Amino acid sequence: MDTNSNLKGSMTRAALYKGISILLSLVYVPVVLNYLGDYKYGVWATVLSVLSWISYFDLGIGNGLRNRLSVALASDNPKVDARTLVSSAYAILTLVVAAIATVCGLGITLVDWSSLLSAWNVGENLVCIMEISFLGMCFSFVLMLCNNVYYALQKAQIVNLMAVFQQAVMLLSVWMLTLTRTNDLTAVAILYVISNALVYGGFTIVVFVKNRLISPALKFVDKNVAKDLGGLGLKFFIAQIAALILFTTDNLIISNLFGPEQVTIYSTANKVFTVIISLFAALVVPLWSKTTVDFARGDIGEIKRTLGKMLKLFGFAAAGTALLAVLFKPLVALWLGRDLGFTWSLILMMGFYAIIYMWNTIWSQIINGLTLVNFMISVACVQAVVNIPLSIIFATTCGLGIEGVLLGTILTMMISSVSYPIYTYRALSRAERHAGGFGKK
Repeated sequence: MDTNSNLKGSMTRAALYKGISILLSLVYVPVVLNYLGDYKYGVWATVLSVLSWISYFDLGIGNGLRNRLSVALASDNPKVDARTLVSSAYAILTLVVAAIATVCGLGITLVDWSSLLSAWNVGENLVCIMEISFLGMCFSFVLMLCNNVYYALQKAQIVNLMAVFQQAVMLLSVWMLTLTRTNDLTAVAILYVISNALVYGGFTIVVFVKNRLISPALKFVDKNVAKDLGGLGLKFFIAQIAALILFTTDNLIISNLFGPEQVTIYSTANKVFTVIISLFAALVVPLWSKTTVDFARGDIGEIKRTLGKMLKLFGFAAAGTALLAVLFKPLVALWLGRDLGFTWSLILMMGFYAIIYMWNTIWSQIINGLTLVNFMISVACVQAVVNIPLSIIFATTCGLGIEGVLLGTILTMMISSVSYPIYTYRALSRAERHAGGFGKK
């Protein structure tokens, strides 16, 4: 497990792998855009937003495992054996995913996806595309639990390395499709699913071969441990669903209000600023498990020192975002070879969105690490209720178009931007004054 002495090296590797992954994803966009065309790419971007919802279908079990396993690995005499935690998590998640795959797999056939995505001219069977994507992702979903195991081992850089392999496989497969001179969205969906399954399956084998003492087995499954993981996970799940509504509905709203072509503009602009967001997140993500471990050891001072370093890093990231906004148009022209019709208002607002997102990322990692789930749920639920109607009002009633959708999301994010730091500092101060945990506070 990483210690403070090699944390910097781990963060550096995480940022390096994330940078390579981002580079591959940037190369992927023009390749798949040229292959599918503007209309089908907009549909695919919206489908990916829907597919991202699947990552929340573990009912928070993955995050529950991450926190519990971090504590177990950091303790000399843990309350629950690490192998029991891992085995119980895999067992309950498999049951949950099997149930969801059965119910939702049938439900997909009943949805009019052409109307929902406003994609009447796609020329392919959207029900078939969604069925393949959903069931395929469910197959690899249990394998993705290895992410949380790597996080608990404080090896977040390996998660980013997985993304490099996934992007590389996907890029190679789509490039091969371009040789057929077709624009088959179904084929893109199939290859997306296969790339996920191959990469997560391979890294799942690796982590448990190298860490046999925590490898899952049926005989180590404990119903009580599974119940505890499910209870903690359910709280994370509620917060995740609220975050889902906040961060993944913009494409769906834009597609319905303005058509898939506008999704292409919006999602491409978002993709550019996601570069700096992802690099920053790669550095900050280890903060979650490190906070959990430091708190388990009673080292509140170390948590505050690490937080201070992250806030300094945020200052550089914010300055980099401002520079990216200034250079946006020439960079995109170099990247895509054409202008999709980006307005300066959208560019500047997307930059502001990126800055707020990174600010919130710091505090959410601390809050998750301290297991302050109840507070996080209350804030997230407020944001979930406000976001969609606010985005629609700005986009339509105020006549701001796709910029209005983004403005609604930005204003909603400001709720956590203010409340997270205040609550975190109060919680850390309480921890210094009083002994004991505060997962229930």
